[in-house]
Amino acid sequence: MRYIDIDKLEVGAQWLERARQATESLRHASPEDREKLLKSKENARIWSDLKPELLKLSNGKCWYCETKEIRSDNAVDHYRPKGNVRGVLPPHEGYWWLAFDWRNYRFTCAFCNSARRSPTTDGGKQDFFPLWNEAGRARTESDALDSELPLLLDPTKVRDIGLLAFSEDGSVGPAMNESRKREFRSADESIHRYHLHHPFLVERRMSLLRQVSKWIDQADRQLDRFARMDDPVAYNEAEDRINDIRKAAAPEAEYSAAVRHLLAGKVSSEAAKQVLNTL
Repeated sequence: MRYIDIDKLEVGAQWLERARQATESLRHASPEDREKLLKSKENARIWSDLKPELLKLSNGKCWYCETKEIRSDNAVDHYRPKGNVRGVLPPHEGYWWLAFDWRNYRFTCAFCNSARRSPTTDGGKQDFFPLWNEAGRARTESDALDSELPLLLDPTKVRDIGLLAFSEDGSVGPAMNESRKREFRSADESIHRYHLHHPFLVERRMSLLRQVSKWIDQADRQLDRFARMDDPVAYNEAEDRINDIRKAAAPEAEYSAAVRHLLAGKVSSEAAKQVLNTL
């Protein structure tokens, strides 16, 4: 998961007017009619029309898992569910007033957004939206969202990005230990809900991280050789490998957050330090 600056989303005046009118319709509808409005194709086109712009912000990657389009046909996820929130008591009819709020949109693949199973894992955000403090949940348009502490990591929040830790075997876990209870649980819940432990992802991350580790070792050896012998061949080979590593850690690359985590852990590597200084 990489940070997404959602304020850079390009939203035109015409779209904003459509969103305003749709929200006004929801505001004056009964709960039953509101549900029908939210499911209508006409209203679904409003958030779907922003899909290309949302896609640009992440360089074509799912905002949650960093996979490019291969995992699904993609969707616009409502971070706070627009319809009934699952697993909440008393029942919650959803954050309908945010259905057409572009700040509530996240670009996602089907494996992160919908229920999916593998032989060893299951996940999918669906309409779940767990909180650390259920008593602070907003239930009406007039309630303050700032009173909520969501457990699902949000790629538009800077502090959330560092709560995931990646291992060289491709696995993912909480970056904080259990003494940091909310941060630990938030990462743990997000790994499950976004299906970040799906075998497809683990295998892809593992393959990438092993390759990057080889490049780091090769670059460090050549840097050491250049330092000892002033060998221009070693200098150029080190530069080539460092460029390979830098590309793998760049924002547009798949699973670049895992690569950056790997680099940060290579405290004795001169090549890793040089790449981190360029990011």
